[in-house]
Amino acid sequence: MKQLFTMDIKDYGQGDGRRYRASARAVIRAENGRIAMVYSRKYKYYKFPGGGIQADEKKEDALAREVHEETGLIVKKDTIQEYGSVRRLQKSSEIENTVFVQENFYYICGAEMAVGEQRLDGYEQEAEFELQYIHIEDAIKANKLCAVPDAFTLVSVARDTAMLEILDGTIPNPSIPMAKFLLRTAAKSNLGPWEQHSRYVAESARKIAEHCPGMDGERAYVYGMLHDIGRKFGVSCLAHVYDGYHYLLGLGYGNAAGIALSHSFNRKEIDDYIGEFDITEDAQEEIRCLLKKVEFNDYDYLIQLCDSIAKADGIVSLEERMTDVKNRYGHYPQEKWEKNVELKDYFEEKMGKNLYTVVDASL
Repeated sequence: MKQLFTMDIKDYGQGDGRRYRASARAVIRAENGRIAMVYSRKYKYYKFPGGGIQADEKKEDALAREVHEETGLIVKKDTIQEYGSVRRLQKSSEIENTVFVQENFYYICGAEMAVGEQRLDGYEQEAEFELQYIHIEDAIKANKLCAVPDAFTLVSVARDTAMLEILDGTIPNPSIPMAKFLLRTAAKSNLGPWEQHSRYVAESARKIAEHCPGMDGERAYVYGMLHDIGRKFGVSCLAHVYDGYHYLLGLGYGNAAGIALSHSFNRKEIDDYIGEFDITEDAQEEIRCLLKKVEFNDYDYLIQLCDSIAKADGIVSLEERMTDVKNRYGHYPQEKWEKNVELKDYFEEKMGKNLYTVVDASL
């Protein structure tokens, strides 16, 4: 089955043990463009019906059994078609020093609409699962707003939300709770001022986007939170760009991965990067090729701007921020400096406001 993406949180130790689980999940299309989903009335999120595959059980049989138990629906086995798989790796919430490795197999299928009786386990009863038919875009919106009780459930919801976005023909974007979780988890791996810097970038990006026609403040906030996520893997310079891009791309978050790449190159030139080139020549060439292919949009430009006004202790002027970088690294390319000023002018024109009347030091 085609691998769609791998949601590897990388919040575990390299020597940790592995606990494997395979699951089958159903994409059941219904009338009026809706799909059948399991809704948690307690936590307000939607999941694809399905669950664990038992030992010596065929995937299709597990699919039918789990769908029936969770919804009462009867899967039409002659309609089952493979759609794709998603691997998930996350620190176990139950067993110490263990990685939970879950292979999720998604199938398109039809089902009998006559509903039988649910047979829910304790966790499912506690979450108050029920069958609902909903439009994909409405399920996505609900999932990105939901409050879940723990990180383990959050990642499960994020996995199915990404699947919904793929079905909807869009590139998955993390929810704000997921972005906060990823940043918080990353900061535990590499403590430093970069975490608070990321929060200031996110807050300023949201405020600016909310004043720009056609831009989404929540989307800008998420990109700001995750632009430096590559620092999760240790103290580094250019490596944090490369690592952040590949980390988010692996999670399925292609747009956020693009921001992790583009935020350091407002002129699309790797050669004016400020800092050590601490990656291989092959990795550098990969970045060059990616920069040649990409077309920057307003979110790329916005995070570049906000990265240039946010320090770890607050929002400052462009001049103060760039001078600080110059003092720490010994140089700041004039063309890069001028591009940041150009970006400031660009967004002030879009907003019809001075940048610092929108983004202030009280963030």
